[in-house]
Amino acid sequence: MLSILLHSVWPYQIFKSVIFRSGMAFLTVYLVIIILMPFVIKHFRAAGITSDFNGISKGIKPYTGATPIMGGGVLLLGILVAAVLWCNLNQYIVALLIIMFSFGVIGAIDDFAKVVHRRRIESGKSEKKHYSDKADGVSARFRLSAEFGVALVVVLGLYLYVDIDGHLVVPFVPLKDAYPYLPKFLFIPFMLLIIVGGANAVNLTDGMDSLATVPLMTCALFVGAVAYIGGDSEFAERLKIPHLTHEIKELSVLATTVLSAGTAFLKYNAPPALIYMGDLGALALGSMVSAMFIFVKAELFLPIVGGIFIFSVLSSIIQRLFFKWMLHTRGREKAERFRFFLRSPYHHHLQRLWTYNRNPSDVESVWLIFLKKIGINPVPEENKLLTTQEVNSRVIWQMHLKSIWLFVIAVLIYFKVR
Repeated sequence: MLSILLHSVWPYQIFKSVIFRSGMAFLTVYLVIIILMPFVIKHFRAAGITSDFNGISKGIKPYTGATPIMGGGVLLLGILVAAVLWCNLNQYIVALLIIMFSFGVIGAIDDFAKVVHRRRIESGKSEKKHYSDKADGVSARFRLSAEFGVALVVVLGLYLYVDIDGHLVVPFVPLKDAYPYLPKFLFIPFMLLIIVGGANAVNLTDGMDSLATVPLMTCALFVGAVAYIGGDSEFAERLKIPHLTHEIKELSVLATTVLSAGTAFLKYNAPPALIYMGDLGALALGSMVSAMFIFVKAELFLPIVGGIFIFSVLSSIIQRLFFKWMLHTRGREKAERFRFFLRSPYHHHLQRLWTYNRNPSDVESVWLIFLKKIGINPVPEENKLLTTQEVNSRVIWQMHLKSIWLFVIAVLIYFKVR
């Protein structure tokens, strides 16, 4: 670890400072990503590392091929390098890096399967489904089984070897009034749900350029602040939040690496994206950041600060359940005609909503019908946009602004509303 080496050579207290090491970790991750990412983009384009069909563009300038995937691997490398150099590798940091690596492997297998599937279809060895825009990876059942299996092993290890317990901080409720404790038989399934659910929520949200990046950054910023302040007994007592162990402050350094990775990735992932993080990055970062909330006892704040992720999952569930209910009660014709949202997840609903179309849509949204009945018109016709890029930019920035507002609300509730 570089900070220990520096302190042994020059015994200045600054080399032990969490703030100093967080700043150096931020710079390290940023430099690793901006140095490596252009080479990765170039070679992934040439090799056709994408799930989009007909994705290779050779000898054409500017590049007109499909956007490559698996860019999250560079983010994970940057985080790993910075963690080794600037973090005290205590039980919390090692556990989080194991979670990140484990879910990253599952995501990499899924991304690689998408690339192989696309190549088989383009070579005529497999047939493309008529409704598919991208190649499929491994089955959802296999992926979820692998995620729960890995998460179970990790969670059991956390409970045995990492200093965590089942106490929960309840939003809006003072600690003196309620600081509930979940016994092992409830806390272990709860941790499984948080880690696997958080990973898949981030992966589901990562469906448009940079959409998952900013919410991940706000979640990391929140959990880093909670770790730093909760790890200081004086601050914790003054703000009436749980006093965590001093070692938990290291999460602030690791959270800063996620913040830096997101900042650097926006350079290449802001619309129009040059590369996607893929399942490799989304599952790895989603699982690690979700586990951070467990370590700082802020699990119940994840649905607030990570509201964009939660609503992506909920909108998909609502859409599917509503379709099945309509199919069962009204028949397939009505079910195909009336959907709860125009599309799901919700960002795709907004994408369709903001797109101007002269012809009436063949799908009607029950949600939009309800809003219009109570006098709300989400997007007037004169504000709708013509090009896909304009629509995507509008939707993405709306979601980014919402994630920032949710972060501010979560900070106010956690630190002040007691």
